[in-house]
Amino acid sequence: MSLSLKKILKQLDAIFISESDDSYKKIETTLKLFFKNVLHTNSSIYAKTLYEKYHPSVIVIDIDLNDINGIELIKEFRKKNKSIPIIIITKNTKLENLIEAIKLNLVDYLIKPVDINKLIYAINTSAKLILNSGDIKTTIKNDIKYNYVEKHIIIKSEKFTLTKNESRLLELFLTNKNKFIQNEEIKKFMWSQKEVSESAFKSLISRLSNKLGKDTISNSFGIGYGIFDK
Repeated sequence: MSLSLKKILKQLDAIFISESDDSYKKIETTLKLFFKNVLHTNSSIYAKTLYEKYHPSVIVIDIDLNDINGIELIKEFRKKNKSIPIIIITKNTKLENLIEAIKLNLVDYLIKPVDINKLIYAINTSAKLILNSGDIKTTIKNDIKYNYVEKHIIIKSEKFTLTKNESRLLELFLTNKNKFIQNEEIKKFMWSQKEVSESAFKSLISRLSNKLGKDTISNSFGIGYGIFDK
C-alpha cells in the first residue's frame, strides 16, 4: 500500500462488528493502524445505527453474532450500498455459509484464528477498491465532506470544486487535524523553497475558507491555522 493511500485511509472510518471474544482485540488493534476511527459493536441494531450516522468506508464483520446471523446483516448493508468493501471473519467453515457469502461481493472471507497478514492484505484490497471507485470521502466538520479523488467538497449534497492548491492545503489540514500548523510550515509545504508574499498566502487561506464555510478553518494569532472537529 502506498504511503499516500495510507494517509487517505487514516481519514476514513471502519465498522468492526464482532463479539468481544479472545480474538477481537488483536483484529481491532490492526484496523486502528489503518483507519481514522474503528467503530466496534457486537449489536446488529447498533451496527445499523453506526452505519447511518458515520457512513463508514469499510465493514469488517464476524458473522458469528449472538443476536443475528451476520450474513443476514450483510444483506441489509448491501441493499444500502452495493460497493462498500466488506471483510468477513468467522470460525464457521460450513460450505453453505461460504456459498452465501460469495453472492455478497466480499473482499475476503477470513477464518479464525485470523492471520493478521491476510487481514492486512484484505485491507489493502479494500483500499484499492475504494480508490478505483473514486469514492474516498472524509468528514471535514459537521456535514462538510471532502472527496480525495475528485478534489471537491460536499456540503449538504452540493459539490464545490477546489483548485490544485486549495485541495493540497485542505489535505495538509486533514492530515494534521485538530492541531495548528505554523504559517511557515504551510508556506514550505505549499511553495517549497519559493518566496511567497503574505497577501498570496492569506488569499489562498481565504479562498479555501470561503468554500468550506465560516469558522471551518481556525486561526490562532502567532501560531497558525488548522481544522478542528469541534
